[in-house]
Amino acid sequence: RAPAAAADAADAKRRDRAIAEAIPTDQKALFAAPVDWASIEKHDVVRTKLRPWVAKKIVEYLGEEEPTLIDYVASCLMRRAKPEEIRRELALVLDDDALVVVVKLWRVLLFHAAKAGQA
Repeated sequence: RAPAAAADAADAKRRDRAIAEAIPTDQKALFAAPVDWASIEKHDVVRTKLRPWVAKKIVEYLGEEEPTLIDYVASCLMRRAKPEEIRRELALVLDDDALVVVVKLWRVLLFHAAKAGQA
């Protein structure tokens, strides 16, 4: 039983790596990539995966949790906002770091959308 579980875990890790490698790293291509919003909504990805990720990043950059900012980013994702809109708003608080955060956020979004789409 244990070897099967290890093989399943290795397969899952390989699938995750393949998904991650398929996501564009170039900002322009990344932001232009199609988002599987249906899978994101069906699997509640914003609440279960992205919101905790955003909270962690906000603490990392600001040194404390900012619930209003976290709620704002989550609401942007829920209404399918474009990455540039999120970047503009985050720039008011994070300055130049906003672009870095949104590029990472968009990669995480596409990763979890692809993963949810396989479920």
